[in-house]
Amino acid sequence: EFKHILHPNAILPVRINKQVISPSIVSTVLAFCFIYISIIVIGTLLMMAMGVGAEESMGCVISSIGNMGPGLGETGPAYSWNALPDAAKWLLSFLMLLGRLELFTVLLLFTPDFWKRN
Repeated sequence: EFKHILHPNAILPVRINKQVISPSIVSTVLAFCFIYISIIVIGTLLMMAMGVGAEESMGCVISSIGNMGPGLGETGPAYSWNALPDAAKWLLSFLMLLGRLELFTVLLLFTPDFWKRN
């Protein structure tokens, strides 16, 4: 990035271990990161709309989609999700599936091209 700032018109390929990474792979990785972060933000906002606190919402969403670690606050390791509304539990269950089966695999099910018969 520093070379690109110094030479804004230069074409600098992305390299990992001195191997050039194709632009299609770079764009796929960026799309994955954007979708992952967007789902975390949307999931957190939905949880907050259901009356769950901000800290608990973010902790639950991140631990659900990442399939790791306990939540934060009232849903942390010493507590349970029993106090959460039923809709929040359904949302978190969907996020667990989404995280376990991978984003692109699950999102593929929601595309019309997947369901078209050839």
